[in-house]
Amino acid sequence: MARSKHPELTRRTLLDAARRVLRDKGATLSLDAVACEAGISKGGLLHHYPTKDHLLVALAHALIDQFHDRLKAAHAEEIATHGNAPGAWLRAYVHLNFTPQEGGEALTAALAPLAAVPEVLHGFREAQAFLVKEAEADGLPPGRAHAIRLACDGLWTSRTSGLPDLTESQRAALEEELLSWTRL
Repeated sequence: MARSKHPELTRRTLLDAARRVLRDKGATLSLDAVACEAGISKGGLLHHYPTKDHLLVALAHALIDQFHDRLKAAHAEEIATHGNAPGAWLRAYVHLNFTPQEGGEALTAALAPLAAVPEVLHGFREAQAFLVKEAEADGLPPGRAHAIRLACDGLWTSRTSGLPDLTESQRAALEEELLSWTRL
């Protein structure tokens, strides 16, 4: 592939390729496999992401941004359907966390080791600070808002870390309980 005059498009192509490689092969991702999947030379990949860690950090941030976009859309849909009553943002958050995205768990598990790197973890915290702010701004008592958000985060963590998971009926009961907490 010739050098692109649109580096943002090339970076997006590389991140999409990395996502597919991680989904299909797990943590065994190699830069060669990503470059091949993207149809870009390894040198072209290295121009944009000089190391595997740079690529994985960029992918993790892209996934955070993608989740944020999905959350904004779910929140807008919640408001359109039920109005902007307190708890609308948290209801959208609950719904998203209880609706697994294809390949999402494999990607998260493959990226999890990056969280052990202090500077990467700091960047992830900053990138996800919107979760705390938006939960608190949703109009529910702050303690309840954080309990709902953290319960969703715990569910997500248990699915991706190998901790015991809930059955479908247990998951449905938890979702309904959390949604009930979003109503004053």
